[in-house]
Amino acid sequence: MSMYLSGPMPGGLSSDAYCDRRLRPLDAEHYSAAGILPYRRSQGSVELLLPKERPWNSFTQAYDPVGWNLFGGKRVPRQERSVETTAVRCFLESVDQVDGAPGHEALYGMMQGSFVVWYPMGKFALLVIEVPEDIMADLPERFATSKKQAGPSKDFRILPMGIKKYVKQIDELVWVPASSLVPEAKEELSDLLSNVLQVETFRDFLTGDLDPAKAFPDAGPVEIDRTPLGDSAGKGKGKKGGKAKGKGKLDWRSFMGGKGMMYPGMKGAFPMPPMPFPPEFYSPYAAAASTAEIQRQMYGEQLYMLVQPMSPNPYLAQKITGMLLELPQNELMMNLTNQEELRRRVGEALEVLREDGVVG
Repeated sequence: MSMYLSGPMPGGLSSDAYCDRRLRPLDAEHYSAAGILPYRRSQGSVELLLPKERPWNSFTQAYDPVGWNLFGGKRVPRQERSVETTAVRCFLESVDQVDGAPGHEALYGMMQGSFVVWYPMGKFALLVIEVPEDIMADLPERFATSKKQAGPSKDFRILPMGIKKYVKQIDELVWVPASSLVPEAKEELSDLLSNVLQVETFRDFLTGDLDPAKAFPDAGPVEIDRTPLGDSAGKGKGKKGGKAKGKGKLDWRSFMGGKGMMYPGMKGAFPMPPMPFPPEFYSPYAAAASTAEIQRQMYGEQLYMLVQPMSPNPYLAQKITGMLLELPQNELMMNLTNQEELRRRVGEALEVLREDGVVG
């Protein structure tokens, strides 16, 4: 897979994959997802701490096969200011229940010597951090003990098609030698990890041909802004487990809680009253889009322009658009082509938002 997108990325983001001490400014501001990759040095080689799990595929609305993956997840829009904040939250969501797992401050402290991998197709930033020998060495064993004591996970939500999506599907944590990943992986990999491994500079690091301390100049201490964006942090979150009332209505609240919001660049993107585009309209960069992330962004832009005239204000238009983007592909396309169906869905979403106090 090519590490380059044809044409510029929206918002001026980098279209090339790269490794560096810090993200480029626009990438740091408009990233969509982030993760942490802990590594340690053992007998002159590199070992990576990876979860072995069944990753959720948002595009197919199903679980991918069990394989090695990365700790990471989507940014919470309008709340998380920095890649570091998103990455730490996602890591702790996986291991926070484990006795002896590192906390926020320990993770932030280890980031001072980290470097970052930028994967443009998902606007994904991976913080690669070296951990001391006495930190996380026995985390896989502790995780296994904690998982056995806790039993099978019961924390899930029902998607519109009746599919159970569990919070985490991690089987185990493993310290994986870099030689098991490059030049060829010896086990099944998630799509995300497989794509990140194609970044040439990162591969050089794994093979020992690149020393981060020498390759990436010291950019000074990492300054992490942990304050939430705007005044809306925490607002608009649905009541988990709630159900929309009425026959034929979806459980809209399962789409809420931040994950359904539009990407940060959408805010204020359409200050003038929009004119709906026909179904065959595509963004200028859509013809080259080959990933679910960019396709979702393309649908989001089209859908937002259709939803805005039906919404009381631009903020609610963003919120409703994000909720609609969580629908299955066939229902999503119906909303793009059938105005009456879209109006019905917008009405349902507004009713749920009104019940939750988001709409006055």
